Amino acid sequence: MPTSYNGLILDPFQQTAIEALEAGKSVVVSAPTGTGKTLVADFLVEKAIKEKQRIIYTAPIKALSNQKFKDFKSAFGEDVVGIMTGDIVINPDAPVLIMTTEIFRNQVITEDPGLANITYIILDEIHWLNDEDRGTVWEESIILAPPGIKILGLSATIANASQLVKWMSTVRSEDVILVEEQRRAVPLDYFFFSQETGITDLNSLWDFYRTHAPETKPERGERFFATPSHLDLISAIKTHYLPTLYFVFSRKQCALKAKELAVVGNFLHQREKRLVEQHFIKTFGPEEAWTASTRLLRRLCIRGIAFHHAGLLPSQKNLVEELFALRLIHVLYCTETFSVGINYPVKSVCFDSMEKFDGRNFRSLANHEFFQMSGRAGRRGIDAKGFSFALVDLNYMEKSPPPVFDIKKLEPLSSQFKLSYNTVLNLAQTLTDAQIATYFQQSFASFVDNETFSSVRAELADVETKLNSLKQHVCTDFNSYRCPLKFGPKSKELARLKKAYYILGHKRQQKTYGRQMFKKIRQLERYLTQEPKACAPHEVNQCQQSYKPYTQLETLAAVLHKRLAAIPAQDVFLQDYYRKRENLTQLGYLRDRELLARGKCASKIYVQELLVTELMFSECFSQLDDDQLNALLACVDFEARKNDYFTRITVLDMTAIVAIIKYLDRLCGEGTCRFDHRVAPLVHAWSQGASFGEVQKLCNLDEGDIISVLRRTIDLLRQMREATTDNYLRARFKECMRKLDRDEAAIEL
Repeated sequence: MPTSYNGLILDPFQQTAIEALEAGKSVVVSAPTGTGKTLVADFLVEKAIKEKQRIIYTAPIKALSNQKFKDFKSAFGEDVVGIMTGDIVINPDAPVLIMTTEIFRNQVITEDPGLANITYIILDEIHWLNDEDRGTVWEESIILAPPGIKILGLSATIANASQLVKWMSTVRSEDVILVEEQRRAVPLDYFFFSQETGITDLNSLWDFYRTHAPETKPERGERFFATPSHLDLISAIKTHYLPTLYFVFSRKQCALKAKELAVVGNFLHQREKRLVEQHFIKTFGPEEAWTASTRLLRRLCIRGIAFHHAGLLPSQKNLVEELFALRLIHVLYCTETFSVGINYPVKSVCFDSMEKFDGRNFRSLANHEFFQMSGRAGRRGIDAKGFSFALVDLNYMEKSPPPVFDIKKLEPLSSQFKLSYNTVLNLAQTLTDAQIATYFQQSFASFVDNETFSSVRAELADVETKLNSLKQHVCTDFNSYRCPLKFGPKSKELARLKKAYYILGHKRQQKTYGRQMFKKIRQLERYLTQEPKACAPHEVNQCQQSYKPYTQLETLAAVLHKRLAAIPAQDVFLQDYYRKRENLTQLGYLRDRELLARGKCASKIYVQELLVTELMFSECFSQLDDDQLNALLACVDFEARKNDYFTRITVLDMTAIVAIIKYLDRLCGEGTCRFDHRVAPLVHAWSQGASFGEVQKLCNLDEGDIISVLRRTIDLLRQMREATTDNYLRARFKECMRKLDRDEAAIEL
């Protein structure tokens, strides 16, 4: 068994995982954030290169894919590393190919011949199978990956890791080795902070609150305790606990708090400031050409402060990450995406709030979210401990107490499997009906449902056996209204109800609660018309001993029956498949099992495949110039954030497009198409050659969001170019991509 790798002494879990990989096994490594899972992947990549094998490394987000591309190029050389992320394709035939998980899923579902020589697929952050919007991608990747490809899955701690691995072993028909590590390499201490208590633990916080809280309920808007500030928390930890990641669940607040700290804080010496300045000049060129956001970032970074979120330009994010890795950033205000994948360990993490907005409501952080983020604290080989600090407002201790997180109560992974029309088309042309039925039975959702069904049914059978056993020792009227044990309490309840109803008086008796009370009285009177059975003393004694366990078992049986009824039918996905297949037949995409022209096109489109295909087969494109076409495609699948604003400019006639959307929604169901016309003007302007500053004036989107719109449009154009056989369209799509892929929107790796 190997004991070291690249000069590092391996932990036992790393040794176990590497030994299994050496034996050619599929492996899932589940360990706390920052424990060293990446080392296992690095070993496998290096092994593949040495043995002249091909390997794929997938990541859930493009930022992580880009980072791994840079890391592997630096470690192993440019010639052996390639990347495919939809909007970027570099060296696609390389031995080590990095891609987003979506790209891999697209390859396996279309049976891409390029997968023939792949030995391993590394699924980084495999717990994203739990993601509501994208989890299906992980399931389909695991189910459909060719049998010859082994899997290395890397994940933070998973509550039901053994269930996940059991499912993988079943659908892959192979032994999948689970390697779990519960212990953190660097222990982590959890603290809270309020202005009155300073840094403290949860018990001491509650003790202080109970001692100092007012006896009377405060008036509306009245505050007995000081409002805590991130400035107070940073001041408290700056001497012993930096560098820190300060998690804020708002882009706007990330930048605002960084600016506030820069007014009073400075964490860099003069030499370090000069280094930061040099990095800015190297990245962005002469200062007179910088955007306002770059100037702001520079003012912060020369003080050792920065912010990081998806709304930054890619070049800005890259520079912040680079400065952070060089330990030139001591306080980084960031959103939770910074905790995904990329390993930037710090001494501490801070939480501005223990609640986040999930797109619908504000809710407490889930256990796995908290531990994913706090797990960044503690630098291996540097810190004896890591530290987590949460800001607490004592004015809300009773109304909204700090949640208690428990690593032993992590939420289990659950399937988010959803069936797309693209999947239906690809399954229809590659599998028989019998194989398709089997395919849906192989989903993680079906596996968990079957396990749950079997478990609950077995438990229910045991409960019913115990109930039948108890019935043998009681009379036939046991637990009925003739039984004295039930008749007596119900008679007393009836008497109380009648008295309460009488006290209400005639007026209140006519109200809803009065009518409900009267209904209950009549119901009990009907049940209690018969006199109770006269039972012998020994019979009453026997029933008394059985009454409590019997009612408990009866309640449990009712709960189990409800749980069984809530489990979806085993053919729920198959029925959805047949429904969608029928829709595709009506649309002219399928005839029996044969893909028609539209179907072949849609099978290679992975974003709003029906809408995109209908647009491609309509006359819409011929009536648009290239800039209008880019504007149109940017609207496909675009979802604006709350409070996003766009200048109203008409750049193309939407009449025909709206008709197509209504047609698809009518045939396939409301909401089939996602399309937002408001984004069209800014992409149209960019395609015409407008500067980035000019495009910014057309909306209030963050700079990074504008880039995201442009890159998504380029990605869709690339899919369309691959999907069509029309050489004219292929050339046109290429030209459209060229017009968008420039200046700030171009990606340099």
